[in-house]
Amino acid sequence: MFTPTEIIFAVTNDCNLNCPHCFINKGSEKLSCSDAINFINSCKQSKNNTIEKIGFTGGEPFLNLDFVLDITKAAVKNDFLFDQIITNADWWKNESDLQNVLTALYDAGYDGKIAVSWDIFHAQKEERILKFLETAQNIFGDDSVNIQTVIPYGKKKPGIPLRHIPKNIPVYQISQSFTGKDKELWTAKKWFTEDYCEGPGNILYVHSSGKIAPCCGFANENENLIIGSINDSFDKIIQNASKNRMVQICFEKGLLAHKNELEKQGHKFPGKCSDTCGFCDYLMQIKKIQS
Repeated sequence: MFTPTEIIFAVTNDCNLNCPHCFINKGSEKLSCSDAINFINSCKQSKNNTIEKIGFTGGEPFLNLDFVLDITKAAVKNDFLFDQIITNADWWKNESDLQNVLTALYDAGYDGKIAVSWDIFHAQKEERILKFLETAQNIFGDDSVNIQTVIPYGKKKPGIPLRHIPKNIPVYQISQSFTGKDKELWTAKKWFTEDYCEGPGNILYVHSSGKIAPCCGFANENENLIIGSINDSFDKIIQNASKNRMVQICFEKGLLAHKNELEKQGHKFPGKCSDTCGFCDYLMQIKKIQS
């Protein structure tokens, strides 16, 4: 059952980098701060509220800094916890700029994790990543940061000099993801394990356009996974989600059960898929979500 416990704000779809593996439609959209605060208040005021945490992503969230700071203050005021802010750590002009921005975030009350996306796709300079990590740890504490690195398809190692990262910083290695139309998605040796989308799900993901999806997986760009907008109340979003066919498949029926049902009906898949987000995207592309 879909029971969201976190709001992730995609602060903007603007970014200072152009990564070849990114699924986000890059542009200049920025979320409205007043709309976001109203939505946070709606969640807090609902007797059915299940939201506990707030997170930030993008694009690059630090390119809409005022939003991040104001929403951080609103989250603190409403007693929400923080999950993480995902950044490429390469947006700052100079060390003074970096120090001032991270200090402003700390002063606003942010005490969640800072997740740095660093891999060969982002192609940042090592010295800038190390300076960002050092500055963040000095301001927020040694356990405040982590590295999230995507391993390219067909490779076993990330291909970046992780040996220079301080040992107290966790490094999470993530396999490269593919859309439903990419042939690489269908080369797995076995099907994914059903988890009813507990991994990327149970989240209200607010796109930079204001549209809301029920998960943070890249397939949430599809209209079939849109369950409302930032101008709707929390209760309206949950009501919409309960009637959404794709949400029902992901969180109640199970994607694997739906796959098995389609096979019984004669549908042939391109191969085996170990990525639930890629498979979800595939279902929506071929419009196999009504059965």
